[in-house]
Amino acid sequence: MTTRHEFPTTPTQQPGAEETNEFFDLRSALRLLWVRKWMLIIPVLFCVGLAAVVLQKVPRLYTATAEVMLNTRQTNVVDIETVVTGIPADSKFVDGEIAVITSAQLMSRVVEKLRLDRDPEFNSSLRPTPFLSEWIDSVKASLPEKLRLALGFEEVDALANPAEQAERERLSVVRALQRAVDVRQRGLSVVILIGMESEDPRKAALIANTVADQYLVDQLEAKFEATQRATSWLNERVSELRERVEASEAAIEAFKEQQTVSNEQGVDITTQQLAELNSQLITARGAVAEARARYAQVDRRIQEGGINAAANVLSSPLILTLRQQRAELQRRRAELSNRYGNRHPTMINLEAEISDVSSAVVAEVRKIVEGLRNDVAVAEAREAALVDSLEALEGRSLNLARSSVELRQLEREAAADRLIYENFLNRFRETSEQDGLLQPDARIIASAEPPSVPSSPQSKLVLAVAGAGGLLGGLALIFLVEMLNRTFRLPEEVEAATGASVLAYIPSLGRRHRHRQILNYALQKPNSALSESIRNLRTALFLANVDAPPKVVMVTSSLSGEGKSITSMLLARASAQMRKSSVIVDCDIRRPMMQTAFGLEHRDADLISVLQDRTSLDDAIVYDKENDVHLVPVMQRSPQAADILSSQRFANLIEELRGRFDFVVLDVPPVLLVSDACVVGKYADLSIYVIAWDSTRREAATQGIRLLRSLGIRVAGAVLTFVNRDRASRHASSMQSAFAYYGNDDYYVN
Repeated sequence: MTTRHEFPTTPTQQPGAEETNEFFDLRSALRLLWVRKWMLIIPVLFCVGLAAVVLQKVPRLYTATAEVMLNTRQTNVVDIETVVTGIPADSKFVDGEIAVITSAQLMSRVVEKLRLDRDPEFNSSLRPTPFLSEWIDSVKASLPEKLRLALGFEEVDALANPAEQAERERLSVVRALQRAVDVRQRGLSVVILIGMESEDPRKAALIANTVADQYLVDQLEAKFEATQRATSWLNERVSELRERVEASEAAIEAFKEQQTVSNEQGVDITTQQLAELNSQLITARGAVAEARARYAQVDRRIQEGGINAAANVLSSPLILTLRQQRAELQRRRAELSNRYGNRHPTMINLEAEISDVSSAVVAEVRKIVEGLRNDVAVAEAREAALVDSLEALEGRSLNLARSSVELRQLEREAAADRLIYENFLNRFRETSEQDGLLQPDARIIASAEPPSVPSSPQSKLVLAVAGAGGLLGGLALIFLVEMLNRTFRLPEEVEAATGASVLAYIPSLGRRHRHRQILNYALQKPNSALSESIRNLRTALFLANVDAPPKVVMVTSSLSGEGKSITSMLLARASAQMRKSSVIVDCDIRRPMMQTAFGLEHRDADLISVLQDRTSLDDAIVYDKENDVHLVPVMQRSPQAADILSSQRFANLIEELRGRFDFVVLDVPPVLLVSDACVVGKYADLSIYVIAWDSTRREAATQGIRLLRSLGIRVAGAVLTFVNRDRASRHASSMQSAFAYYGNDDYYVN
């Protein structure tokens, strides 16, 4: 029963886990840039060179600038601000003026003045026809007529009559001029910069100055047109107002003729008469009340006590006399009644006289009552007459007031019409006098001068931008390459991804070196970095268990070409240098490599012949005296590798080699390609997993190691092969990385 050996490993992490507890390392970034420096240099040189070539082809453009300042102060001699206003000092109005300058209307005037439609720089139809356009035209002409009609070529040509063609050409020139002219505001001031870009510096200055001049002329023409329109409108308005004033005054005269009272004096007399009638009406109403009271008193006495009772309250002299006579007669009757009887003639005469006097009193009372009744009627009639007169006078007064109000309204309307007429007449005269005093709202403070230095293209800026673009492109390329790279460059990456520690780093001598050349190199230079790395691997394996170091070690990898075979050879040779007998068993029956590496000629005895009992193990073992290594080769391939390696005869062979040699190296096929490593691994004490530096993909190594561990195969660790020592040291992520000082050659003799 063989002894299995545990090998110390770093704590197992999840595959693909990365160290995230470190901050950004500027030094590692600079190292990465230095490693990928050509990815930066080449894009920068390419972009700068391309920009230089383009700059040689691009025509030189010159920019001339004229400066125009807007006048925000009014200089009108007469006050007609409402007709022709100035420009307020406001940014939005400055933007409006910029829009006026860049308008197609003003640019058309510049085109007409300078005849720019005859300039090939602005009129593309005057330029030489490009070869491509000529070729397209020739292709169109070569097409059949029906096809040209179907594609619409003939229809377009038919629509292009001379007038339309000329108009399109003019608009094209105007648009070209608009693109060439750059109008902008200087900061927050009221200064407008008119820049013109052209291939000819003199032409640029001429056009910029012409645009400024035409802007001022356009302002004057706009003001003149506004003044003319205002004058015409005011003239029509003044005529209308004159007719309205005349009509208002005529209406006043006609109204005065229609009214009987045409001034304020009739109103005063009517008011005085109303006061007198009101006073008389009050007196009459008092008299009516007094007459009614006297009549009511007498009538009440008559109703209560008869005529005689009423006579007592009347103060008529006749009634008083009659009453005295009746009293006297009654007194005499009283005196004579004692002397005479009632039938005495004297008494009868007295009674007759008393009756006559009483009748006279009644008649007088009735006359007085009738008189009181007549007095009441007269007083009421007088009151009614006064009321009628007062109502008639009030109606007359109301009519006079209404007429006065209407008259005053007509007079006010006439006065308002007259005032408006006078204001418009004055404004008309002011506007008419302003025609010769109009000034533009801007002035040229600096004319454009022909520039001596081209403004475009800005060679330094273009080259700088191209260089910056190339630099950014290179950085992006480096970032993309690093993001897409899924290989191992540092031992820390191997440990983080697979959980297996890195036992050794085998430097690269170049992919062109064959196995035999590498063995010779290690033999000839025992103090080289290659030899030292193999000794480190050997030491790491033997220190796994000092008391019972591993004797059978399997060497495998994820895929072919990762250096497992040369690692097996070098490891066996390093063990032999420790005075330990070592043997290499070529377990790659499908693709044997050892016979070629050690230069073996064709022979019948090999691993397969031993397992098939055709030869003995002693005949199959080959001793390489130069490297002091024993070898069990495979001289012919076999498709039944899995059956052969899983046989009991192979297990017995390994046990026999374990007893005869101090160190047995099993070189097995890649884990992910065939299952041979999974079969052979159970016979080994430890396994070494070979990973090609900057070549083996992380997923492949992680999957292979996980597969071995899942089968219970002890994985001692990984070996990084074909390590570029200079690049590895530059790729170190920090100074704590094992590769940070890997390029130090003070202890190596290479």
